[in-house]
Amino acid sequence: MRGGAPETAMAEALIGIVDDDDAVRAATGMLVASFGWRARTFGSATAFLDELAPGDAPDCLLLDLNMPGMNGAELLRVLEARGSTLPVIVITGNSESALAEIARRAGARAVLDKPVCDDELKLEIERVLRMPPPARPARAMRFS
Repeated sequence: MRGGAPETAMAEALIGIVDDDDAVRAATGMLVASFGWRARTFGSATAFLDELAPGDAPDCLLLDLNMPGMNGAELLRVLEARGSTLPVIVITGNSESALAEIARRAGARAVLDKPVCDDELKLEIERVLRMPPPARPARAMRFS
């Protein structure tokens, strides 16, 4: 989270949303904003990687698993390989799928089933924002 007191920092949190479905992405962005957080949306995993510069990482990422091109599990692996401690919540149509299990092993902090209840999503984001980052080797995260 950005600087300041924990509650202030949480209120100022930036939530990234990666989903290839335009309607889902827009609705999720509006929902996140209605919770009082800032939202930034991306239409694909590659757009997320291409459009973010170091220092612009969101405080939490909501990630769809099933997307054309690079899927959500592959994005998680890329982030992990780059030393990212970005907390990720995966939202998928089937949390029991092999892809969801891969996402868990790659570091997703939570895996939620679609359609996700508004209150459940808010509680998960709050929980993830309060969690300390996992222990990782000390190195700068690279997006490119």
